[in-house]
Amino acid sequence: MKKYISAILCVIGILLLAIFGVLILLIISSAFIYNPPEGYTKEHHTYEEILAYAKEIDENATVSEVFIDTTDENGRAVREWYAVIHGVECHVASTADWVWNGGFIPGEFRKRYYVIDTDYDYYLLSQIVEEKQPDWKISDDDLLGRYNCNGIISVYTSYTEKRELADAEIENAWQEALEIYTEYDSHNVRKEACFWITIPQVQTDNGDENKYIAFSDDCMRDFSEEGKIEFFRKYREAWTLLESGLPIEE
Repeated sequence: MKKYISAILCVIGILLLAIFGVLILLIISSAFIYNPPEGYTKEHHTYEEILAYAKEIDENATVSEVFIDTTDENGRAVREWYAVIHGVECHVASTADWVWNGGFIPGEFRKRYYVIDTDYDYYLLSQIVEEKQPDWKISDDDLLGRYNCNGIISVYTSYTEKRELADAEIENAWQEALEIYTEYDSHNVRKEACFWITIPQVQTDNGDENKYIAFSDDCMRDFSEEGKIEFFRKYREAWTLLESGLPIEE
């Protein structure tokens, strides 16, 4: 009798261990669920995919079959093909991007995928800025400046003084940025132009213990009438921080 009981207990123990093992495997596997956005691939994109992407922008685009593999200063892998899109000399690239896991413990593990990008937008915007506002600067002409996963190209305006602009001055800054944006947006572009202008902002050290005012930048990017009203409101509100009594960083 004792032998039968021992055998039954042994079987039950094995079944419990098996069930426990399956549960552990399910938990582990659910922690490594990745849902990359459409167009992301595990390996670099092919030339055919790169050419098709370029022709979505310009049906007459040309892309060299020769590619160059390189990495940016953060170690991100980039494979570039030389291209001409709407007459602009540029590149189409297969660039690395991180995708974070979902599932049981989301956002704890990341996996590298590749997505197609182009610096056509960057060089087009550079040409427009150089023509209309040559004293304004655009993001650095490097891999980080030309390819980014947030879909934004930064334009640094000449409005960098640490003083509040008068109504006519801020209106002029807006109209100058709007002229560039309108020309840029009239093309088949994929990235958003962001025009930076100096404002004061609250900064903190040691958590929230030490607060002070530092001069930073805010971005003009929504050029609708509503966007203009909101930007002007935020701009004026930012400069009232100088009256808050907080120390000002020089």
